[in-house]
Amino acid sequence: MPPTQQDVNIESYTEYALGMTIFLTRIFTRLMLAGFRGLHWDDLFTVVAIAFWTTDLVLLQYIGVYGSSVGQNFETAAQLTDAQVESFRIGDKLTFASWNCYICLIWSMKAVLLFYYDRLTMNLWQNQLAKYIRIGTLLTFTIAFLFQYCLCTPIEKAWQVKPYPGDKCVFRKENYILFPILSIISDLGIMAIPLPLLWQVKIPLSRKLILGFLFSSGIFIIIATLLRTVYSLRSLLDLLVATQWATREYLVTAFVVSAPAIKPLFSRRLWGMRGSTRTGSDGPYGSGGSGVRSGKGSKAHSHSVVVESQAKDGSSSSAGKAFEMPSRAWASRKGNNSKMIKLPSEPSQERIVQYSDEEQGIHVTETFTVSSEERKQANK
Repeated sequence: MPPTQQDVNIESYTEYALGMTIFLTRIFTRLMLAGFRGLHWDDLFTVVAIAFWTTDLVLLQYIGVYGSSVGQNFETAAQLTDAQVESFRIGDKLTFASWNCYICLIWSMKAVLLFYYDRLTMNLWQNQLAKYIRIGTLLTFTIAFLFQYCLCTPIEKAWQVKPYPGDKCVFRKENYILFPILSIISDLGIMAIPLPLLWQVKIPLSRKLILGFLFSSGIFIIIATLLRTVYSLRSLLDLLVATQWATREYLVTAFVVSAPAIKPLFSRRLWGMRGSTRTGSDGPYGSGGSGVRSGKGSKAHSHSVVVESQAKDGSSSSAGKAFEMPSRAWASRKGNNSKMIKLPSEPSQERIVQYSDEEQGIHVTETFTVSSEERKQANK
């Protein structure tokens, strides 16, 4: 039984409310962890996704009011009254705008996860991989956007009602085929960033399975995309079916891209260490080793890293020195006098696992070794 306009409206608003709850929870978690000055590009794209989803929801409601040329043909279009033609013309313009919102929303949510992984893989070889995948994802976005505008030319035919402009301009069947292909290619690339780490890190199997599920949850986006494609192609004459599956795809994607950033909210360690400072021998991991101090305020966007000192004879001291090192947040602002010292490092690939749990919390997986001469130069 085909859905009615009322059914689609109820489902669209329900899924929108759930999606906004997910996005706002993500933003709340990031503010808890990093403060406003510690926000990054993935947080910005979360706001961008909220804006496009809200816009698309409004457009879809007005499309239901004005109608569209979907379902018309050469004979039926010729019999439309002037009032119907004008109403459908407005609806077709809104439908064209809705397609634009769909592209921008889906790819902005991909950007949320891409820039999240950019922070997680900092100083790891996967960061270079993430950079290439960001470029590839941008390329797929560009192709989708150009195809949207080049499929039916001149562009005015996209909202031409009478005479009938043809199925290519009205149904846009090619969009339902090309966009999923580009989206799935991007999703597979994004999943390729964190998954290889799970084979190398030494963590309990139960935790590895949880993180594996979290990092591979992009498969649910692919499934939602394929379902939307299949059902939309089977019901080209009914725009409500495509609308219904589009909002479902939005909700699934919103959950998947937000879940890694929301996970720390349910960590007991987060609530115990919020606003605290733990470094060096005072940390919860015992004496010796490195730690990261994170807190709100003027230094919420920097890390204080305890560096293990090594004497000439090769012996090491657990009483390290703290250096300020910037994190992957917004560009430095005036008044930020953080001292940045370039140090040789061999960052552990387990860092992404620790970081996924606590983000800017306490980590013990990254150790820097500085010789006595380097310490003297650093103190100058």
